[in-house]
Amino acid sequence: MVRAADDEAARTYEALRARAESDPAILAFWLGGSRGMGFATPHSDYDVGVIVAEDAYDAILQQLGMAAPYQADWRPGVDLSVRTFPMLKAFAAWDSAERGYRYMFAHLKALVDKTGRAQPLIDAKARVPTEAIAHFVHGSLDHALNQAYRGLKCLRDGDAPAGRLEAAEGVGPFLDAAFALHGARLRPYYKYLGWELATFPLQQLPLGPAELSRRLSAALDPGGAGSLCRLLADAEPAFREAGYGAAYDGWGTTLPWILAGKAVGAP
Repeated sequence: MVRAADDEAARTYEALRARAESDPAILAFWLGGSRGMGFATPHSDYDVGVIVAEDAYDAILQQLGMAAPYQADWRPGVDLSVRTFPMLKAFAAWDSAERGYRYMFAHLKALVDKTGRAQPLIDAKARVPTEAIAHFVHGSLDHALNQAYRGLKCLRDGDAPAGRLEAAEGVGPFLDAAFALHGARLRPYYKYLGWELATFPLQQLPLGPAELSRRLSAALDPGGAGSLCRLLADAEPAFREAGYGAAYDGWGTTLPWILAGKAVGAP
């Protein structure tokens, strides 16, 4: 049975969409979050984004009873953001503290886009900028290798809990590099990782979605540092072919020890 609160949220959402379609001051409208990606659960709210004309921004914000561009629980079950195009362009800029919000634009489609400007901005937010890609992939790979190295040293020294934590911290950078290698995609929020791997596989890697998921999980096990090392070893040819061999070569004579993933001997 659909709860009354769910009905209310749905009605609020439909009313917002109808206004977006009819109000000339509202230039774009979209539904994001789990509902926008088709992953709605009984706990999902409506994450609504609205772009308005600059000269109408203050008036619309006042009409909606908002004091800031974003308000969680603006109405029961509805989170609402109201921005202008310049504000949207500035939001979650690559060099800003808000960069972590960029994945929320992945696979997002504007349901109303009266000027045709919204979708290109949305699509750009969902990618690593072209000018940043080389530095980002190299840095992410180096970070992952560093975590593997640190984790392996912990295992070598008999500190398995520390090794596990170091390896766990390397999963994110590895995925950053792996997704960026594929069309400058962003690492997804982990809630969507399995879906991303199955729906849009990382085809340049030698591991299919199921095996990659298994290997990522193995990096969180007690001996996870060795698993992360071997994952980086298996991915090495793909990164080298794409021009990122320097991230590996920077580890010099220590690299073979890292990629072997065996906590014996000295680096």
